[in-house]
Amino acid sequence: MPSRARRGRATRSFGRLATILLSCFAALAFAAPAARATGPTFYVDESTDFTGNGCQNADLNDVTSSLRSSLVDNGWTGSRFTNSLAWPHDFIEQTFAGQGGLDNVFGDTKTLAVYAGHGNRALLQFGFQRNGRCTITLDGNARLGALAGDDAAYAMWVTSCTVNTDSLSRHFDQQIRQTFGYHNSPPVKDDQPSDFFEETDDLDNAHAWIEEMEDRPGWFTGDNSPITLTFGVDASHCLFVRDNARLRDRVLLADALQPHHNFCFIMFDHGASGC
Repeated sequence: MPSRARRGRATRSFGRLATILLSCFAALAFAAPAARATGPTFYVDESTDFTGNGCQNADLNDVTSSLRSSLVDNGWTGSRFTNSLAWPHDFIEQTFAGQGGLDNVFGDTKTLAVYAGHGNRALLQFGFQRNGRCTITLDGNARLGALAGDDAAYAMWVTSCTVNTDSLSRHFDQQIRQTFGYHNSPPVKDDQPSDFFEETDDLDNAHAWIEEMEDRPGWFTGDNSPITLTFGVDASHCLFVRDNARLRDRVLLADALQPHHNFCFIMFDHGASGC
């Protein structure tokens, strides 16, 4: 099976210790989640071609085509776009003036939002430049689960360093249940995101992500530092979501209660190499 090249930093610093680290922090009336009229849905963008398209970086292997197949095989519906059809604007909040956001049509209209490509702390880098833009920052440009789109409940960033612990506060504006990502710059195997999803049939998302995504391609290649960031209206609710949400088993797929006032995370910490 071909392996994924390291998801490097975007230019500018773009991008069991085997101990599980747990942390819960207070951060603030919540509204009931909106009822979902259809079954579970997904939106995927992936960039693998970063050569000569205005957003130069190392090319990457495909890690979401098998994820899409697993989702569809389990009754999920949605869309997947790659390379020139994967735009930064897909995840930009539509109501933000002058940013050309399209999240109300794409990234924030499905249960699960996914981007695979390059990244850095709270940042995503795409392979093709569009309207002069290659990157977005989550705090500056995105509001998943809120405002115009308001449908995302989970985000998966198969990118370098996007959920590095130094940048956790920059994820707090997303009104979703969980974010899956990396504290380091990870080599990722082609089918790992799909294998993660399949594991959530009987394992909660948080543990399934860190257990599946810790492994690197090949022998004696070290380990990644996967992290699951969970949100809740208070500390007990955060821990409840962390320990019970399961994507494939369709547990807690409704829109997140909001606004959230707490976050908790779980990770395997093998360092932040490449960030």
